[in-house]
Amino acid sequence: MLQTIGVSDLDDLFRAIPESIRFRAELAIPERRDEASILRDFEKVARRNVRVDDRPSFLGAGVYHRFVPAAVDHLSSRGEFNTAYTPYQPEVSQGTLQAIFEYQSMIARLTGMDISNASMYEAGTAVAEAVLMAYTLHGKGQRLLVSEAVHPEYRQVLDTYFRHHPVQIETLGVNPESGHTVIPTLAETAESAADSPFAVIVQSPNFFGLIEDGNAVRQAVDALTVNGRSPLLIVVADPISLGTLCPPGEYGADIVVGDGQALGNDPNLGGPTFGFFATRNTHVRKIPGRIVGETRDRDGKRGYVLTFQTREQHIRRERATSNICTNQGLCCLRGAMMLALLGEHGIREMAELSTRTAHYAAKLLTEIDGVEHCHSSPFFQEFVVRLPRPAGEVYDALLARGIRGGLALDRYFPERSDQMMFACTEMTRVEDVEILVRELRAVLSKSGTSTETSASTSNLEELSL
Repeated sequence: MLQTIGVSDLDDLFRAIPESIRFRAELAIPERRDEASILRDFEKVARRNVRVDDRPSFLGAGVYHRFVPAAVDHLSSRGEFNTAYTPYQPEVSQGTLQAIFEYQSMIARLTGMDISNASMYEAGTAVAEAVLMAYTLHGKGQRLLVSEAVHPEYRQVLDTYFRHHPVQIETLGVNPESGHTVIPTLAETAESAADSPFAVIVQSPNFFGLIEDGNAVRQAVDALTVNGRSPLLIVVADPISLGTLCPPGEYGADIVVGDGQALGNDPNLGGPTFGFFATRNTHVRKIPGRIVGETRDRDGKRGYVLTFQTREQHIRRERATSNICTNQGLCCLRGAMMLALLGEHGIREMAELSTRTAHYAAKLLTEIDGVEHCHSSPFFQEFVVRLPRPAGEVYDALLARGIRGGLALDRYFPERSDQMMFACTEMTRVEDVEILVRELRAVLSKSGTSTETSASTSNLEELSL
């Protein structure tokens, strides 16, 4: 082969790599072994993994332990789906195209928007692509207002996207008591029409678990209107919360994005997952990614096609709306399967149970001396408490007792070193809450002695699905 391509030895293939950074040592590859012994070694390593349901866990912050119907694993593992790639040829990709079409339809209905694309990488890139779309649509202005209560990692992705872009990102503070985003008035934020923001991003439930007042946010954004042009409102939403909360489309969101991990995708150390992206019909030609549409063939039979393919793979690069080159097809397919299997009533039950369990946990935790709520606003499934000790120390102490406590917020907010955010889902049992309360009381007490906490029968019945 070397002779055929005209090189003398293997090193000639790597001439472009500087000699100073080449690896010259022998690779530490062990001698070959039989399959049985290799499998035993793999199993030994695998046993070191700790599953999220092996011990009580109250971590959330964008990745959640959710119930996934067994049918989702079974159906998504079928070869027709598991090996499918971009459906370039519709005549041989009808199954994949229909699955994406159904996904788009359900996301549009869930968010209260007109259309959805065929998904994105995850929420962070969905937020960034929403800003690019808003920037293109607005035509004027370079200022982007982003709530501090938007997930810090999504904001980090924004910073990466726009590091060398004219967009100027400004952070909106939150009310320290309510935890809600504070949107400034036009007089406070712009000296002229050129200074007016082109978009505002809020998250609801926000990063701290609090439910933003959508109508109030929309009114505040409309108050920033200059020359008849209002900033676009981009809402980051939790899909399960939309089982009970008002869809962003109903209070006037222009673009709705979020993470689909909670829809049929297990935590898996944070991924893979998918981002959903929904907007209004008027913006269809500017939406990133692609859209699957339903049509009829010449015989009148229903069929599916890629209606819009505004990616650089399909059209001239300068005309592309996005360089996102995948739709995370299998992950969003799992999301569609979960939505279809549970239906609107199942999603509502998951949301309601998560909320009841979280409020029950908040009630018991704040009965411990020195533990208090940080915010007064209604919350969905996550809440923040202030502790009498540094949250990082408390987390480590709980972990030593076999419990994954809440997120220590100083990971993202150094000034919140004594605050911890707890998450509950429909998979959080009453017993888990009681164990947490008992062990946290022990960790915070001087003696460290564990005390029992139990729920009444009525509490168990109230929290049961």
